[in-house]
Amino acid sequence: MDHVAHRIRAERKRLGLTLEELARKVGISPLTLQRIETGKSSPSVALLSEIAHNLNRSIVSFVEENEKPTVFIGAADQQVISAPSLTVKIIAPKGMVNDSIVITYGEMKKGYTMDTHSNPGIEYAYMIEGKTAHRQNGQIIIMEAGDSLSYDGKTEHSVTALEDVKFFGVYVKAVEP
Repeated sequence: MDHVAHRIRAERKRLGLTLEELARKVGISPLTLQRIETGKSSPSVALLSEIAHNLNRSIVSFVEENEKPTVFIGAADQQVISAPSLTVKIIAPKGMVNDSIVITYGEMKKGYTMDTHSNPGIEYAYMIEGKTAHRQNGQIIIMEAGDSLSYDGKTEHSVTALEDVKFFGVYVKAVEP
C-alpha cells in the first residue's frame, strides 16, 4: 500500500493543496490524511473513493501497481446476459477496480420477475427509469427512477418490474478468507 500513499501525496502536491485543505475537502482530520500519506494507515475503499474524487482521479490510479492503458468497450463488444424480458450488459472492464466487482446496466420489461435468488456478496442497484418491487426478508421496497438500494446479496431476494425498467448495478463478490 506504500504506492497508494505515495500517489495520494504526489497528486495532492501536484494540485497545490495543503494537507489541511485536502483533509477538509474529504471530511477527515489532517492527522488521518497524514497517516494515510505516510503509509501508517490504509484508507477504506469509501475513503479512498472520496480522496480520489477530491483529487480528480480514479481509484484505480491509486491502487494499480502498474498504470494500465485507457480501455474502451464499444456497445457491440459488451458482454450481454439476456432472457426474453431481461437484458443485462457488463459495462465496465472486468477487473476495473478488482476481480471481485462487476458493473452492469440492465433493462427489464414490465411484469417480468427475477426469481428469488441469492449471491455471495454485496449488491447495489440504481434505478435510471421505471419502477420495481424488490422483495427481501418479507419486505417490499418500491424503487423508482433516482432511487438506489444496497444489500447483502446472500439474503434471498427477487425483483418485479412494475413498469419497463432501466437500471445500473454493481455486484461485489464475497472474498473467501
